[in-house]
Amino acid sequence: MHFHGYEWAGDGRLLVKESERRPVEGGGFRLSELPPMMTGWWLLRPPAQIRGTWTTAVDAVDWLAKRYEEHTPGGDPWLPIEARRLRAVEQLAGASDVMWSRWVSDSRWSGQYVIVCPNKIWPDIPCPATLASKQ
Repeated sequence: MHFHGYEWAGDGRLLVKESERRPVEGGGFRLSELPPMMTGWWLLRPPAQIRGTWTTAVDAVDWLAKRYEEHTPGGDPWLPIEARRLRAVEQLAGASDVMWSRWVSDSRWSGQYVIVCPNKIWPDIPCPATLASKQ
């Protein structure tokens, strides 16, 4: 088991473009940079969208926390970063994906995602990094 990191920040109003967020024929999903509707679907995206790969949950969460703090200055007042980090390590160690996202202004959305690979919810989706190395 390993972990891939992804992120997207932009105009949150674009999130309504569901055809780009679902793997349907002709919807533009593969080339879209919008976050998929399901976390495991990130693994269907081109390997170029991977922002990092780690073999330990702690390393993946270190990246997640750094990116979250860069996009969300001051963090989340309702959930301190250390509590968030501890829970994320537990989730990843239990083979569950982690998504930290929030509105950072009236229209700006920021999301950071760490996806377990292979993914227990989507076991038929191959590792995108493995596919890239075979090309």
